[in-house]
Amino acid sequence: MDKRWSKLPVRVMAAFILAMCMFSFAGCSNKGGIEGTWVLIEEYEADGTKISGKELKEIGVSETYEIEGTAVKYILEMKDASKPITMELELEELGDNRYNIKIPNSSVIFATASVEGNKMIYYVGEGDDRMKMVYKRQ
Repeated sequence: MDKRWSKLPVRVMAAFILAMCMFSFAGCSNKGGIEGTWVLIEEYEADGTKISGKELKEIGVSETYEIEGTAVKYILEMKDASKPITMELELEELGDNRYNIKIPNSSVIFATASVEGNKMIYYVGEGDDRMKMVYKRQ
């Protein structure tokens, strides 16, 4: 048998292994969990009225969460505020893609969020003042 043909199976196997390695790492950039940057894209009032991202922009409201490990940075920008309002918070994992966002060194819970794909959702207020907040991963 010709020497170049005897090495064919080795070359095919090497190419196959290389391709498998490349494809196995291709999905790693799609982060799971809650880590990352989240931007408010819509709100829902207790009666179901939706406030779209466009409407939020028009009234000059922008909310962002930057989450890394257990560190959470909340940033609120409003057109009437001279500078962004920021808060340093901490994250507590509850399981099943649910998380408490807490005031550091206290038992006060700022929000309990759930992550569904690239959306983070939580509720604020109670009764007629309850609102659903929806954030999108950036």
